Amino acid sequence: MNRKLSFLITVFLFGTAFGDANSLRPMAENTRYGTHMAALVTAVVNTEGPVLEMGCGDFSTTILHAICSISNRFLLTAETNKDWMELFTDLERDWHKFKYVSSVKDWDNVGLEKHWSVVFIDHAPAERRAVDIKRLRNRTDIFVMHDTQEPSYRYDPVIATFKYKFVYKRYNVTTTLVSDRIDVHQFFEK
Repeated sequence: MNRKLSFLITVFLFGTAFGDANSLRPMAENTRYGTHMAALVTAVVNTEGPVLEMGCGDFSTTILHAICSISNRFLLTAETNKDWMELFTDLERDWHKFKYVSSVKDWDNVGLEKHWSVVFIDHAPAERRAVDIKRLRNRTDIFVMHDTQEPSYRYDPVIATFKYKFVYKRYNVTTTLVSDRIDVHQFFEK
């Protein structure tokens, strides 16, 4: 196993990435929320370029930070809950920025400054998820969407319009990867 992969696995298993020891919380208390990790990590390690995380979390924010730290790959984490976001801002670096989204309408401005290699969709409010996928579609190579089994997120109509789709069904809480540019099945058929 190469050193970088070993490092990432260690970070994921022990639940932190470069955090202040006083602010660490064990990830084990939230394990039911990490069902998207295999799909998200697979998409990120098989691509290059900026990553946009829409909605921060104990699993996604720390592991995306760890992966992106290897090459100072740009990562933007956007979140609507300021108190929740502040639990992660100790990770901020030149290449990892945080954006507080103070109102639902402010999501309209998130992600417009770059073309994204991967956009992770796991933000609130639920009705924004499909809206933001449509809005960022021409600026994104791969979307990784958490909770795609949930009808209230209105994913199905937008998922159906993409050329490439892969549903990660290992858990009851599903994660779906979609793209118009990259055959996302190839990541899971190796």
